[in-house]
Amino acid sequence: MPTDPTLYTVRRGDTLGRIAARFGITVDALVAMNADTHPSLRTNPGSLVPGWQLRVATGPRHNDDVLFVGMNPGSTQEIRALRQSGARVVAVQDSREGDDKLAAAGVVHDLSTAEGALAFTRTLGLPPGQTAEIARVLVECPRDARDELGLVAEAWAVAEKGGSAPSRLVLSGHSVGTGVWGDDNGMLTLDALADLGRAMPQAARGVEDVHIAGCYSGGEYAILRLRAIFPRLKTAWAYAGSAPGAASGATVHLALWERATRGEGTDLDREIADRTRRGESVVVWTVDKGYQGGGAPAPIAEMRAGLAYLEPVFDQHMRGEVAVEDPQTGPLRDYYDALQMLLQHPELPAEERPALEARRDRTIRLLYYADTVARRFTQQHADAIRRGYAAIGLPAPDFGAMSRAEALAEVARFSARVQGASAPPQDARVLAALLRSGLVELDPAVIPEGWV
Repeated sequence: MPTDPTLYTVRRGDTLGRIAARFGITVDALVAMNADTHPSLRTNPGSLVPGWQLRVATGPRHNDDVLFVGMNPGSTQEIRALRQSGARVVAVQDSREGDDKLAAAGVVHDLSTAEGALAFTRTLGLPPGQTAEIARVLVECPRDARDELGLVAEAWAVAEKGGSAPSRLVLSGHSVGTGVWGDDNGMLTLDALADLGRAMPQAARGVEDVHIAGCYSGGEYAILRLRAIFPRLKTAWAYAGSAPGAASGATVHLALWERATRGEGTDLDREIADRTRRGESVVVWTVDKGYQGGGAPAPIAEMRAGLAYLEPVFDQHMRGEVAVEDPQTGPLRDYYDALQMLLQHPELPAEERPALEARRDRTIRLLYYADTVARRFTQQHADAIRRGYAAIGLPAPDFGAMSRAEALAEVARFSARVQGASAPPQDARVLAALLRSGLVELDPAVIPEGWV
């Protein structure tokens, strides 16, 4: 019978160093791949016994398993549909232990602290240096997405120890192109995934097919980022425009993608989404055929001109002169789409990107200002609003019930009252700054993605 090339049988006189050198791997990697089977290797690396079988293969092995990262509650429906299609799905969803908390080895770990993140990553059974690096990545991950990223690390740890993690990855949630987020949940950014991929390179090399179920997640620039994160990527599915929700077509698209990416082939074509809801927004990339969008992008000069033409629309809405009637349609949505198309253009110079991304982030908050942003801001900062107004002898208004024009006028009145005081109280000064950065400027540092 043929021998398994991923295993090596220890012989008399072998050492971990000699075995590692023979197969071109590090001693730490060799210990990590085999310590679960032979625990004494962790504490006594010289405890090799002739006849032991050690795993020595470090290359990723293909499988059809799916690691599904769902940032929204509706992802449960998508996971169920994928499993019904026959796929084995490893589900990553919001932790039941609370924001940025995970239970492991019978202990709840707070991943927002260096101590908690390190305690959690130690349960993964990886070498000390790699453990510390993964912990750093978790701490630096955006708030309320550390629990999901920690569960991804838990799934990927199998590959780092020589096993097989899922070869297919789904990221599901709201999106503007930089990652995915959920209602009342944080944003799992592509940057955070890239950091984790660098800390867990074997797992990242094992990801071959990616589906991002989120609006504006596609474009050639976005695909280039995915290829940088996952060096053995064979196919990608994303959206150049709006994506269907869990109850409005996402499960249909996921089923199409799942069937098309089974096995080791790369026969993925965007035409399979024709005549489906939001099928016109689908973009795909394959290692054989390259990028497939809805057609060649318009010249970048034409896109810049179109955005400049719509610029007054943004200004009018920011000033409250025009209200958003429907976040999904209308002039401000057209402006947002124009921003996204320019950001996705492969010829966009890198130096232009930060300013456009900042404008995009404020525009999406402006689109949902009346629907969710003002109300959530008022709820989140109710105590600060009450204290700030009480400090100058006024009752607190309900900003959540005001139009944007009314809110801006009220913020201006309050700020003028505070600035006109000879010694304005601290609570009033703090509130004036909060109202300006939150309701007036729609600063993403104050208005999180989960509110839109």
